Amino acid sequence: MNVEETLDFIKAHDPDGMEKLKRLLDRKSFLLDKNVYGETFTERQFKLVFDPLLRNGCDRARLLQALSEKDDTVPGVAARLSMEEWRTFDYIKDLLKRNMVEIAGAENRHPVYRKR
Repeated sequence: MNVEETLDFIKAHDPDGMEKLKRLLDRKSFLLDKNVYGETFTERQFKLVFDPLLRNGCDRARLLQALSEKDDTVPGVAARLSMEEWRTFDYIKDLLKRNMVEIAGAENRHPVYRKR
């Protein structure tokens, strides 16, 4: 997926997360020109900052998409998405704080999460 397709995918599942990424992307030309300290970013430096944020946003959107299809535990959804459990758990904690997922029950001592 290119950047625009990825942003569209994120927008479909996590509009707030997409807005943050879009604001940063909209400031790209300003940052390449100079930042508030008068320093200039190179294209490579911008990619070093933006690419991990885009990847994390896409992973959170994939997680929300998976939870909208089926309520699941962290190990279950991590296996379905081929994602590390610790990373999945970190995203779930973030989404819980943002009130985008909730605990729907328990399965074998693991909380079952669902999208709100």
